[in-house]
Amino acid sequence: MEPGWKPFRLQENLNYTSITQFTFEGFTDKGNMSALIGSVFLISYIMTLTGNLFIFYIVRKLQKLHTPMYIMIVNLAVSDIMYSTTISPQLMHFYFLGIKEIAFNMCFVQMFFLHYAACVDSFLMAAMSIDRFVSICFPLRYPSIITNSIAYIMCVIAWIFGLLVPFVLVLYSFCLPYCGPNKVIHLYCQHSQVARLACMDTAYITARALVLGCTVLLGSFFIIFLSYMKIIMAVLKIKTKEGKTKAFYTCSTQLIVVTIFYVPRIFVYLATLFRLYIPTDLNTALGIIYCLFPPLVNPVIYSFRTHEIRQFILKKIVLRKIDPKHDKIGIFAA
Repeated sequence: MEPGWKPFRLQENLNYTSITQFTFEGFTDKGNMSALIGSVFLISYIMTLTGNLFIFYIVRKLQKLHTPMYIMIVNLAVSDIMYSTTISPQLMHFYFLGIKEIAFNMCFVQMFFLHYAACVDSFLMAAMSIDRFVSICFPLRYPSIITNSIAYIMCVIAWIFGLLVPFVLVLYSFCLPYCGPNKVIHLYCQHSQVARLACMDTAYITARALVLGCTVLLGSFFIIFLSYMKIIMAVLKIKTKEGKTKAFYTCSTQLIVVTIFYVPRIFVYLATLFRLYIPTDLNTALGIIYCLFPPLVNPVIYSFRTHEIRQFILKKIVLRKIDPKHDKIGIFAA
């Protein structure tokens, strides 16, 4: 019998009292700064929703942005909204209302959507790197290779395959016996933090979860790394300085987004893999950063690095100064 399922099959015969909720510990020493920390999370959540909804709106409105890359960016925005919404309300409950508990079942619901959004983001960024690879290395064939239909298919694959890992993680961890303690040393239901609370040896299950996580994270990162290595080699062969600058500028936005998303995650995974000690508060802070920071900054990066979006914003600002009524009726009717 597979070790991961053995406790589940026998748990009905075990003599223990199941817990009904988990309690978050958060930062160990926050003093009297709860309201301030909660305000930071509230403001960042509002900005995340506003920014990503703006990306969705602007791509829908501007015909020039109806391209494969921006189809993927819109899907990334939807995933980022899901990512932030999965965690941010929990953080505001914690710091504004002092509610540190979460129902047992809801903890695993949160865990599922948390890891689901992370997987979808990874797959979408890999798809976007392939798009950039084809556009730089095969510019003449790009319109026939990466069409809007292909972009939609790649996005659908990202959303479907993104279900697999969180489904396995949640299924195995939910089936474990939990009899106490119930304190999660974090601010949300992360798999590794919750599974270790089970009343059994979870080394096998956590190791399997780490392998699955590394497969998605490093597998997607490898595709991105390989794509951009090919891109760099292709760019170096361009003879004109203007051509090189344009090619690098085209890819730089995506590289910034990838760096923000992957660097803290890879650090945490490697630290876990090699059993390096990370202080509790630092681990909590890293978890917050790599979950909430990318959804917050991605729309800002894409907005200020895209000529058409910058022009749209400037146009709205100028029109508002000329005709204040335009801002009331025009921003959603452009």
